[in-house]
Amino acid sequence: MKKLSELSTSLLNRLKHDKIATMEDLKKIIGTQSRMTVFRRLKELHYITSYSHSARYYSLYRIAEFNNQGLWFYKSVLFSRYGTLIKSVEYFVNESENSREV
Repeated sequence: MKKLSELSTSLLNRLKHDKIATMEDLKKIIGTQSRMTVFRRLKELHYITSYSHSARYYSLYRIAEFNNQGLWFYKSVLFSRYGTLIKSVEYFVNESENSREV
């Protein structure tokens, strides 16, 4: 397994503690103004974005506590195992249609 960079480790530790964060929070944690730097570090950690709040919040798959439907509600922020709200709705519609075909 590849060793995480110091910046990625800082993000991981903060997200383990706080569960979710905004882009501005993440920039402060690693001391950058670059969104791309944050995204490179988040990619190493397998991040997720909220499907509520205009995808303003970030977390990690390893932190999320998805329910049986693949959804995770943390405080007032909503995340989906399936990604965006549109992808989640598509998944649930397809699953509903597949269950009727059986």
